[in-house]
Amino acid sequence: MKRDIALPLMIVAAFALGCSQLSELGSSNSPSAPNSNAASPGTSPSTNPDRAGAISPSGDPAADINSMADRFLAEKSFRAKMTGKGDKDFRTDLEFVAPDRFHMKTGPGLETVIIGKDVYLSMGDSWQKMPGGLGSSVPDLRAAFDKEGRKWFSDVRFAGEETVDGVPALVYQYKNRGAGNAGENDSKIWISKADGLPLKLEATYKSGTLRSMLIEYEYDPNIKIEVPKTK
Repeated sequence: MKRDIALPLMIVAAFALGCSQLSELGSSNSPSAPNSNAASPGTSPSTNPDRAGAISPSGDPAADINSMADRFLAEKSFRAKMTGKGDKDFRTDLEFVAPDRFHMKTGPGLETVIIGKDVYLSMGDSWQKMPGGLGSSVPDLRAAFDKEGRKWFSDVRFAGEETVDGVPALVYQYKNRGAGNAGENDSKIWISKADGLPLKLEATYKSGTLRSMLIEYEYDPNIKIEVPKTK
């Protein structure tokens, strides 16, 4: 059971570090089958009344990334579909509700819910509460874009405008070397012009067993993560 829960926790931790350590996941026994309940990529409805308005390039790419990060940190909930390609491909669908509720689907029949210090695991039709308060060791999923996470970004530049599933976006590129140069990668991010939130992030790794990572974001204020019914 300990081995079964390790993968979802590793994915959460790596995502929290802004993809800087996802290259380590390539050696994990991660499932690659897609999940039928995946988040719809590229949508960014303006449903959060606290969300700031439209954006345009400021001429200072680093400042633009900082502004995006601040808006992202203010979001109370989101979904993220993560697809890794490498020696062993994987797919994870994740939901987050602030401040400390996570829901992950990492393969057929494997789900994890984390609420505060409590971790619940389902490997089929039933849920079990895991012992030991493992949830306290999982970092905030938004930490990729907090001040600590951003200090690993360099060579930020504006790369033009594109659309993501019909949503107009500003495109930025930067290097992300990660703490101790772990999982060094070149990143490309698409930011919605409507609200300044990330729509999509691609990372290409310099070394390791993971070659690339794609994260697609969706924002929905109605996401709910409740304590599962256990046996």
